[in-house]
Amino acid sequence: MKKLLLILLCVPLIFSCDNKKEEIKENEQKTQEEVQNNTKTDTTYKKETPEKGTYIFPNGDKYVGEYMDEKRHGKGTFTSTKGDKYVGDFRYGFFNGKGTYTWGEGNNKGDKYVGEFINNQKTGQGTCTYANGEKYVGEWKDGKSHGEGVYTLSDGRIIEGLFEDGQYKNIL
Repeated sequence: MKKLLLILLCVPLIFSCDNKKEEIKENEQKTQEEVQNNTKTDTTYKKETPEKGTYIFPNGDKYVGEYMDEKRHGKGTFTSTKGDKYVGDFRYGFFNGKGTYTWGEGNNKGDKYVGEFINNQKTGQGTCTYANGEKYVGEWKDGKSHGEGVYTLSDGRIIEGLFEDGQYKNIL
């Protein structure tokens, strides 16, 4: 009788263990499916070495250069499908350091900036040559002329002085 009672008590435990195994198996399968669904199949990444490679983004943009911790880091070239191009230093995925950015289309088509970047923004010393023949040489902050600089108009006139938030403020 004791054996029968013991067997009757163990049977639910055996089935509950099997249910747990099935539950774990289902969760593992769901996790694998989620990973597969979230994998960008329309992107490619080709590692030439652990530190260098080529990555094509889902929209067709392309990066060729150095990596660190799977982020663009070091020297590299980024080219957008619009024709914009950045060649220079990258830090943790951003344009950071010295580089050259050339615009390929839109209002800025043909413009070129050579100088310093911080977090994808023109910041520091730099020169922007515009497609219309104008040029700004000086300080930049958050993508705009800011600080001391010289702006040369297409007709040769020069504006020299302080710029703030992209606007001329006064003569030095």
